[in-house]
Amino acid sequence: MKKVMLFSTTLILLILFIACGGQSDTTERDENLAKLGKVWGFVKYTHHSFISGQLDWDAELLNIIPIIYNSSAEDVNGILYDWFISLGEDGYDFEFGHDFVLSDFLTRFATQFEQFEALNDPSLEALTNNMRELHEFFASLLRDGYDLDLQSFAELTEEVFPEMLKEIPMEASSYQMRPMADLSWINEEYLGPLAVHLLRFNGVSTVNTVTAPVFAGRAGTPNFSNQSVHPGMNFRDTGYRLLGLFRLWNAMKYYFPHLDILGADWNSLLLEFIPLMLEGSNRRSYESTLALMAHHLHDAHVHFDGMTLFADMYGQFMAPVQLTAAEGRIVVYQTHGLNSPLARGDVILGLNGRNISDLMAEMKPFLPYPNDEKALVYLAQIGGSSVGGFHMLRSHTRRMRIDILRGDIEMRVNIRGVALEQYLMEFIPPAIRSHMILTDNIGLINPALGGDVHRILDEFAATDGIIIDLRQHPFVFTSHYDMRQYLMEEPLPFAYISAPSWTHPGMRVDEFVNQYAPRSPYAFIYERPVVLLMDIRTFSRPEWFVMSFRVAPNVTVIGSNSIGSNGDVAFLPLPCGINMMFTSIGIYTPEGGQTHRIGLSPDIRVDRTIQGIREGRDELMEAAIEYILGSMQ
Repeated sequence: MKKVMLFSTTLILLILFIACGGQSDTTERDENLAKLGKVWGFVKYTHHSFISGQLDWDAELLNIIPIIYNSSAEDVNGILYDWFISLGEDGYDFEFGHDFVLSDFLTRFATQFEQFEALNDPSLEALTNNMRELHEFFASLLRDGYDLDLQSFAELTEEVFPEMLKEIPMEASSYQMRPMADLSWINEEYLGPLAVHLLRFNGVSTVNTVTAPVFAGRAGTPNFSNQSVHPGMNFRDTGYRLLGLFRLWNAMKYYFPHLDILGADWNSLLLEFIPLMLEGSNRRSYESTLALMAHHLHDAHVHFDGMTLFADMYGQFMAPVQLTAAEGRIVVYQTHGLNSPLARGDVILGLNGRNISDLMAEMKPFLPYPNDEKALVYLAQIGGSSVGGFHMLRSHTRRMRIDILRGDIEMRVNIRGVALEQYLMEFIPPAIRSHMILTDNIGLINPALGGDVHRILDEFAATDGIIIDLRQHPFVFTSHYDMRQYLMEEPLPFAYISAPSWTHPGMRVDEFVNQYAPRSPYAFIYERPVVLLMDIRTFSRPEWFVMSFRVAPNVTVIGSNSIGSNGDVAFLPLPCGINMMFTSIGIYTPEGGQTHRIGLSPDIRVDRTIQGIREGRDELMEAAIEYILGSMQ
């Protein structure tokens, strides 16, 4: 008996020893790969051979991954050092002779001019021509390799264009640069002699980055279009799987503006997700790992175009209904079809025999909802339209069994699902008219349908108030400039933005915003009440509209919090043909307050109720009308 016990004890200890040894080897491997991912990402965005397009940054990574994968921790720093030296001239000691903040300003002016020119407004022809002349002058400086600092640039510009600058104030001096990416890992203890080389980095060695892994796009957003999608990738190939993970992690590290409010340490997540990526061998495991990592961004802009994950996991057929959240429940907001067994106000309890709460808990880790408080309303409202067609009520078969609560009665109904493409085309009705006058002599504007703001305000001049419904997604950005002219005498600052630095990856360039087109001769100040309607559907550009308009003295915001995902988006190609969308420009209140994740708060809080939905009422619209009529007394 004692021999049996001794043998058993020895066997257990041997198993534990082997298990611990295996775990140690695996941990060392993952730590080595994490170090590679960090070094490759920094070098990818800073090294002259990559910025100039001389070397293929993906090929370099794919070649070195097997070496690092099979190396010991003692050898990794030496391997990375030799690899870095083999890349050639790094450009880190390049003497610019010019100001980096100035480079960022000139790049941003170019993109802002292109956006302004696209307005094509005849009333702004003179200003547009002046800006075009400035743009050509700035472009010539960039082409000729200017040798200026910020002060000498301002003096030269004033000398060449003394009269023009009275109309176009130059605000380069208001730019401030601040670090965002945590580069504390670049030290000799972690990297050895390689750290000495990386710490020499003094800014990107050329202002011409058209062939770089990333360059300045529209409105200063990062453009990653030079990166390959590797459409034929083998999902069993460890190199390509890690390439996808490293590309996503590094792009967010250097170009996502809100790493400081994630609730998780982005540096630590890399090491956490490497074993998850290595464990899988098919498309689903690859996509799920990317989605799980992106979840930590809590960015409602995040969407993976070309990803099949949710169709694989939950089915390609959607229930032909629109959902919303009310009183902490998932509720049917709109049905489609004459014979739908569902009705407005039905509370969703389950799908195909599964409790809806369990289903939501399973889905949440793969979705980038802003915060726990907004998870329910994100799953109910945003799904299906705003972020790429995600829909909660989906199935692998067309036939679905949905458990509901109608009034006080629980029941089960059968419904026929539709394909996602059909749902997006047929079951998301737009607003019907760009503007109309309601029966109480109150003007209503639906910005999603555009319209000529000057003509609309002429029609509304004698109204007793205006409601601007920002629970939609405006796509005519110029209406923002035009509308402000009718709300305020002088441009008022309403935000400050944080954009990527094009000389120092991981740095941000901050500036205040009081965007305002020169006053049209047709504009007048509308002095009666203006109400902005806002709720969780107020997403991205509508949030910008709210911030821009609400600083006017007669504007009131009614509804509930917006989703909190403002700022222009960027698109990151990922291996296997996926295109990831994410927020790339940070938007803050004029005082520097956070808007991302928490959203904007209304002046008067009004929430939907299940009873109101059942009765087909628009409770926010009713509150806006009541407020305007009350203001007249």
